[in-house]
Amino acid sequence: MELYSETLTLDPSSHQKHLKIPLELDRPYDELKITFGYSPKIVPEAVAIKRIEERLSDYFRPEDSPVEASGFLPLVNLITVSLSYNGHYLGCHHNKKTPQEIVISEKGSSAGFIPQAVCQGQWEIQLDMHCLLSPTCVVELRVVGGDRA
Repeated sequence: MELYSETLTLDPSSHQKHLKIPLELDRPYDELKITFGYSPKIVPEAVAIKRIEERLSDYFRPEDSPVEASGFLPLVNLITVSLSYNGHYLGCHHNKKTPQEIVISEKGSSAGFIPQAVCQGQWEIQLDMHCLLSPTCVVELRVVGGDRA
């Protein structure tokens, strides 16, 4: 059963921020499947070069050998999903793969998430925008509650 589905369009104002998405379950399920993806994965080169050049002095001294910003390409957008249930943190998988499918169940959960029975109550998905520098980034998020036959 589909519990949540949304397409979000984000921009660099979301860089290094977190978006909390509450999800109230009115009944238990055998498992929870979160499908998540975003595009583009790679920051456009012109934007990336400018951003890298702005930050080079944070990491290299003027007397160091010249450093070319292009040596740090590609610059990758990185958004991850964290999950909690009734205020208890269940985990996060820092993974650049897109799309991703995260499965939560009492018998076992995807890498980075502790096994958890999918009970009635307050769940929270958090999108963590570790790096979001593309002019726009489209995020697809879908949550399905499943019962085994």
